Amino acid sequence: MSDTRTPWAQHALIQAVFFLMGAELFLASPLLPTISADFGTTIASTAWVVTVFGLAYAVASPVLGALTEHLPRKRVILAGVAVFAVGEMLCALSPGLGWLLAARAVGGIGGALVGPAMWAYLAETAAPRQRGRAIAGGTAAYAGGQIVGVPLATVAAAALSWRFAFAAVAVGLVVAGSLIALRLRESVPAARTRKSPFAALASSLTLWRVGVFRTIMAGNFFVQAARLGTYAYAGALFSTRFGFGTSVLGLVGMVVGVGSLIGSLVSGPLIDRWTSAGRHVSVLTVGWGLLMAVGLGVATTATTWQLALAGFVLSFFSGTGFFSTAQVYLTTVMAERRAPAVSWNNSVLYIGTGAGTTILGFTSLGSTAFAACSVAFALLAAGFSALLATHRS
Repeated sequence: MSDTRTPWAQHALIQAVFFLMGAELFLASPLLPTISADFGTTIASTAWVVTVFGLAYAVASPVLGALTEHLPRKRVILAGVAVFAVGEMLCALSPGLGWLLAARAVGGIGGALVGPAMWAYLAETAAPRQRGRAIAGGTAAYAGGQIVGVPLATVAAAALSWRFAFAAVAVGLVVAGSLIALRLRESVPAARTRKSPFAALASSLTLWRVGVFRTIMAGNFFVQAARLGTYAYAGALFSTRFGFGTSVLGLVGMVVGVGSLIGSLVSGPLIDRWTSAGRHVSVLTVGWGLLMAVGLGVATTATTWQLALAGFVLSFFSGTGFFSTAQVYLTTVMAERRAPAVSWNNSVLYIGTGAGTTILGFTSLGSTAFAACSVAFALLAAGFSALLATHRS
C-alpha cells in the first residue's frame, strides 16, 4: 500500500465489520428477559450471555494475536469474520442456555481473531498524516453499531424472535466477509520466517518489558474502568434516581452511543492536525481523560435526568476520543509489533471494564464513594497519559 494515499474504500469494508461488532455487543442485554423466558432460566444465569463474550475475547485476544502475527492481515480478517459468523448463527440456533453460552464464546474468539488484524490494517494502510482519521473511522463505525444494536434487538424480539437479531448479524458478517474476500487488498505480505507457537507467545509477552507499552495499557485499563465500568450502572441510576422504565433506558443507550460517534468524528481530524503540527499525541489523551472525569462527575451526582444524561454523553464523547488517540499512538510506536500489541490492548480493555464494574459494585449506587471512584479512574487514565507525553518516540 502507498504511504501517500489512504485507501478509504478499502477501509469502508473493515468499518462494516466494526459496525456489526458494535451492534452485536450491545444487542444481547435487552434480549435477556426474552431469552430467560424462552429457556426457563433466571435472569442472573442468562446474564452470562453478555459476560461470556467478553471473557472469551479477553482470554483469546493476546494468544491469537501472537499466533497470527506473521500471517497476512487479509487472511486473518477473513478467518476471524468466518468464526464470528459461525458463532452468531449458532446463537440463533441454540436449543438451550448452555448451547447459547458456548456459541457466544465462539463469537468472542472470532472477534478476538478479527479485531487486532483490522486495527493493524487501518494503521498500516493509512497515510501517516491521516492515521488519526483512519483509526477514528473504525471507532465511529463501532459506535454506529452501538446506536442501532439496542433498537435492533428490541424490534427483532418484539416482532419476530430474539434469535433473529443474532441471525441478522451472522448474515451481515457473511456479506461483509464476501466483499472483503473479493475486494480487500493485502496490507503486508506473510513473514518470511515463522515462529513456533511457543516462540510466538514468548515474543508477545516481551512487549510487557517495554515501559511505553505498559503505560499505554495502564491508561487504557483505567479509561475503560471509568467509562464502561460506570455505564454498567447507568440503567440502575436512571431507574432508581429518576424512575426511568426499560423502554426509556433503551433511548438513553442510543443517545450515549451518539456521543461516542461524535467523539470518533471529532477526534480523527483533531489527531491528524495535532500530529502534523509536531505535537505529542498523548497530550490529547490527557485532555480527553480530564474531560471524561468532568462528565462522569456530573453523570454520577446530577439531580436531574437531563444533566445526568449530558454527563454520560460527555464521558462517552471524551472516552471515545481517548481510545482513538491512544490507538493511534499504540499502532505508531509499536510499528511492526502492532498486531500483538493491539491484541493485548483489546484484552486489557475488557479486563478494565470488568474491574471497574466490580470495584464500583462495592460502593453504594449513586453514593459519594461511587462518584469518587468513577472520577478517580478517569483521572488515573489522564495521569498515565501525562507520563506518555514526556516520552519522545
